[in-house]
Amino acid sequence: MSVALIVDDHPAVRLAVSAHLTAHLGFEIHEAHNAADAIKLMEELKPDLLIVDLDMPSLPGDAVVEAVEKLCPKARLIVLSAVNGAGVRAVRAGAHGHVAKVSGLDELVEVLRVMMLGYAVFPVSVLDALRRMADGPKSPTAGLSRREVTVLRFLAAGHSNKAIAEALRISNKTVSSHKTSVMGKLKLHSLIDIAEFARKHQIIGPN
Repeated sequence: MSVALIVDDHPAVRLAVSAHLTAHLGFEIHEAHNAADAIKLMEELKPDLLIVDLDMPSLPGDAVVEAVEKLCPKARLIVLSAVNGAGVRAVRAGAHGHVAKVSGLDELVEVLRVMMLGYAVFPVSVLDALRRMADGPKSPTAGLSRREVTVLRFLAAGHSNKAIAEALRISNKTVSSHKTSVMGKLKLHSLIDIAEFARKHQIIGPN
């Protein structure tokens, strides 16, 4: 039986998604209420599917996306979020699909059916936004690697180098190197500058 891991800080969301996946797709369901617990479960379970909210307390869901590539690279990952702009963020983070929470569980199930066949599924609005971004002014983070963007989000949310290293399964030295690179490329001089930059450019969610 295929294993699915639902990562969301809202119990009602986890319950509803779990019930629907069990009824319609036959997954063995596991749940995590934050990114740190999700990463631990990924190491134990090696899930086939992850359903992740990017904006959660403590650690951002981007940590889960980062961990997927290392811990279970064959898994499919979909972002389920109510935050504006989450679709574009999901593409950049490396997810295979995105569904807005307002779309309903039936749509989620249909998207998951397609994703599990090996396809990426995103709303047309997300693709349109990406095209506009490609045609418009250069993204403020265009010069950063995907890992550097993730570290930027962690720093902007107030996490220490040690916490970031533990979440991403990398060394403190590597985090420090990424931090120095991010600040240099963006011409930022302090953690306050990083937080202000992230808020200005909507790099982190409202939490």
